[in-house]
Order: sequence, then C-alpha cells, then structure tokens
Amino acid sequence: MGWVGCTTVKSVFSPPPAPTIPVAPPVPVPPKKEPVAPAPPTKEPEVPQPPRKEPDAPPEKKDSEAPPPVLAPQVGKGDEEQLRRTAISRIQRTEQLVGQLEGKSLTGEQQERLMTVRSLLGNARDALTAQDLTKASNLADKARLLAEELSQGVKQ
Repeated sequence: MGWVGCTTVKSVFSPPPAPTIPVAPPVPVPPKKEPVAPAPPTKEPEVPQPPRKEPDAPPEKKDSEAPPPVLAPQVGKGDEEQLRRTAISRIQRTEQLVGQLEGKSLTGEQQERLMTVRSLLGNARDALTAQDLTKASNLADKARLLAEELSQGVKQ
C-alpha cells in the first residue's frame, strides 16, 4: 500500500489531535446568602369545638360525716381480738426496746433506724385506733424487728 499526498509516518502512528472545545470565560460566583428559615407551615382552619364543661366541684364535706371505712381483710370476731392482742403486744415490746436505746451513743445510721422504728410505731398506733388491726399488727411487727436488730447492733 502506498502513501499518497501529505501523509507521513508520524501522522499515521500518532493519535489524532484533541478537538478544541471553546471554553467560556468563568462565571462570577454570587456571594453566599445566609440561610433563610423555612416559612411556617400553613395551618388548616380550626374546626369549632363545642365549649368544654368544667368538672363539677366535689361536694363539700360536713364535719359530722364519719371517715370512710377502712379497707381491710374481713376477719372474724375471734381473729379480730387475736390481732388486737398481737398488735398491742408488739407495740409494747417495741416501746420497751426503744426505751433501752434511749441515751445510748448511736451512729448516724442507727439514729435513722431508730427514727424509722418510731415512725412505724406511730403508724401502728394510728392503725390500731382506726380498727385496721391487720395493718396495725404488720406495722408493729416491722417496728419490733427493726428495734431488735438495732438493739443487737448497739450492744456490739
């Protein structure tokens, strides 16, 4: 095959020249704007609601009304008397233990426990007065157990 015209070896084996693309002059960048908060969403028109009725005020208490009944397990008369004796016995034993602790040097923690014992004793007496014998007996028992633990800790 022969070469004709202006063809040279270099032009045959070299890549063709890249096409020239006209380049536009750079566009100036506008200055940055501070972000604008989005517009609040548009609210749909409110549907009129019926007027709200104020709750009725509770009826005023009369001084002559008796306190509400105590909710406690139902016990028979024999069991009731046994619970009363048990509660009184536990209260007396706890008072005895508290009396022995009076005047002794107690740590801060021991003083807090003694205050708890006294609080439980007061609550047990209140429950006994309110005829809540199960509660009175349980509270007196808790107070007694705490007082016994405290008494043993002080002796050491």
